[in-house]
Amino acid sequence: MGAELKRDYEIGEELGRGRFGVVRRCISRATGEAFAVKSVDRSQLADDLDRELAQLEPKLGQLASAGNPGVVRVHAVYEDEAWTHTVMDLCSGPDLFEWVASRRGAPVPEPVAAAIVAQIAQALALCHRRGVAHRDVKPDNILVDAAAEDEEDAEGEEAAPRARLADFGSAAWVGVGGLGRAEGLVGTPHYVAPEVVAGGEYGVKADVWSAGVVMYALLSGGALPFGGESAAEVLAAVMRGSVRFPPRLFGGVSAAAKDLMRRMICREESRRLTAEQVLAHPWIVSGGGARAMKQPT
Repeated sequence: MGAELKRDYEIGEELGRGRFGVVRRCISRATGEAFAVKSVDRSQLADDLDRELAQLEPKLGQLASAGNPGVVRVHAVYEDEAWTHTVMDLCSGPDLFEWVASRRGAPVPEPVAAAIVAQIAQALALCHRRGVAHRDVKPDNILVDAAAEDEEDAEGEEAAPRARLADFGSAAWVGVGGLGRAEGLVGTPHYVAPEVVAGGEYGVKADVWSAGVVMYALLSGGALPFGGESAAEVLAAVMRGSVRFPPRLFGGVSAAAKDLMRRMICREESRRLTAEQVLAHPWIVSGGGARAMKQPT
């Protein structure tokens, strides 16, 4: 554990462990505030791509999160010969995967889903403008604030939780304005865009495809558009990639919501919406139909 890190923070219990790193609770010695610190042992990384991503993650996380309320904030980075320690917001809630699973197959109401998708699109739009492609947008990497759970709004409807994008461990730098290209097969099979699977270069719209798959999971109660028995089968389904809406799952879902998903989970990268365009879509603007429904007829 780095001496500088220990000088500034008191290190507490382990919160979780990933493929490359361990996350612990820590307390700022200066303010008494609680944070999380992710520690990655770079000397254990044999693969060149893994080493490069571990080097980039804290820098891109800092760049993406500064003044971006939809991203888990990186507060400090400590590096020594072998280790990188990244101090970030401590999030008390579950991730979106656990949050959806806790509903036991019940779909998320459209106004709540629209609020979550809007937060993700807003976070991505700012990341992309700053030149950061996340490359692994999925429910497991979106944290939900526990404080907002089980709340209702003034009309007694379910209130939307605050959702924040986390884990820039697969992120790439694509240049300010997000107009550059990235390469390399990274991401998670069910959520990855076809142009990533195809090999070669791709742009920030790969994140929009993944966010579209997240939206599909919210509105279907956890079902995913592309499946298979193995990773290879899932990726083959992604490559065939035309999104369908089975009536038993989507019978009650509005045409506007399906239209947005088709434009996000769109095979042709050139025709797919940007994160900015997602925010301007009528389904998002109307709050998933919430505002339209509440207007007197």
